[in-house]
Amino acid sequence: MNRRDQLRSLYGFDFPDDLFRFWEFVNRLQPLDPLRAFFDPLDIVLVGPFEVLAGRFDGRSPRLSPFLHWRYYLDPPEFFTVLAGRGDGLHWGYFLDDPVTAEGCVAYYYAADVFEVAVSGDSLFEAVRLELEETYRTCLEDRSYFPQNAQDYDETMRAVDVLRADLFRFATGGRPETGDAYVEKHGGLSARNTRIVVETMEGLGVVTPPGTYRPLSLPDKKLRPLLRKQDDPVEVVEEARQALRDGFPATALKLGKELWPLGGERKTEYAYELLDAAYAALGREVLRQVLRTHREHRDLPSVDIFDAERETGNGEA
Repeated sequence: MNRRDQLRSLYGFDFPDDLFRFWEFVNRLQPLDPLRAFFDPLDIVLVGPFEVLAGRFDGRSPRLSPFLHWRYYLDPPEFFTVLAGRGDGLHWGYFLDDPVTAEGCVAYYYAADVFEVAVSGDSLFEAVRLELEETYRTCLEDRSYFPQNAQDYDETMRAVDVLRADLFRFATGGRPETGDAYVEKHGGLSARNTRIVVETMEGLGVVTPPGTYRPLSLPDKKLRPLLRKQDDPVEVVEEARQALRDGFPATALKLGKELWPLGGERKTEYAYELLDAAYAALGREVLRQVLRTHREHRDLPSVDIFDAERETGNGEA
């Protein structure tokens, strides 16, 4: 079985072609340890499906689903982690509105911070480029504040220059800006942005076919305080249920996403219910599977399923 087939067998869908081009790129950069090709200077490691491509799953039968591999507590079902960074749970992933179509973007957030997901671009190349330029910008700023550490900042910026040149040679050219100019011009851009039908609390919004969304009676500036305040927001949940029955699944999807990070037993149950029903109505069966798997194992001690199995005493078959 080749690696692409192995990934499909484990996850149940095909990852974007971008994943495989990116894997080719990191193998050229660091063939002996491609998973750590960006550790210097970006402190990024490749995880999740890249570990399958690297052979970590060969000859192993984890009891936990690959859907849980590098899935953080608040990760939406659409989020599939592929890169992990510095502290505070920084991680990047493909945000796939429907994994079967492979359409979406690359996004990131800090799992140990405020639940705000930001767009990195349309590809992993764009995501790494953005992080690269943000690192360059930060070095320039910090160098002026801490001149005693100028040598360290200069060394990092030189490493960034080398990595940028490698990206230019392998990926499509363009975007000549660097540092702050690049971040200001290209940060947060994605073709997906034009397909969002309604915004959501975490920042990525809902992408569904036209005509599948009907607005809730409350605007977000009133809806979100109400959801945080009420232990049982049953009235607005019933409104979303009715919208679902009337043929507007994106309304239920929007409310489910608003409830997803809030906590509380009842609101969590509502979130699961609305998300599951919306995915079913939209034909997004992979996301239903991810949601249900995540629900059953949301409190794992580690995002690495092999470590989690060892810590819970539930080893491999």
